[in-house]
Amino acid sequence: RGRLPATPSVYVCAADRGDNAAGQGRERLHMIVNAPATADGRGLTPGEIDACDEATFALLERSGLRVARTAAATVRTTPADFAGLFPATGGALYGRASHGWRASFQRPGSTTRIPGLYLAGGATHPGAGVPMAALSGRLAARALLRDRA
Repeated sequence: RGRLPATPSVYVCAADRGDNAAGQGRERLHMIVNAPATADGRGLTPGEIDACDEATFALLERSGLRVARTAAATVRTTPADFAGLFPATGGALYGRASHGWRASFQRPGSTTRIPGLYLAGGATHPGAGVPMAALSGRLAARALLRDRA
């Protein structure tokens, strides 16, 4: 429906765990909250994003992780930010926005109309994630070898 969920899914990575380079009991957290790629449509309002932030940190606290947030230490990237950084994505994290039931079948394949240019990665067939991006690389390599044989 192009809206943020009331109860968000949250990926949390504590990359410094064990190092504690800050030495004061603090560590950096990398968090990803699923959001719809709607920057090519109505987008998300600042109020919706703030409400999602609050729901996210409330969920983390209920799960036993209390995060001290400061504006200076927080970097937030929204679908609109991704759309600005990567035009034609609609704000999607992995390539073009996937609107509609056929979107998964519309990812570009390995070959292009430009001779010698092959595509691989999360934005191409078969899709996002390390295993799928690796498969995509294999498909591109196979296409290159076939074309160069």
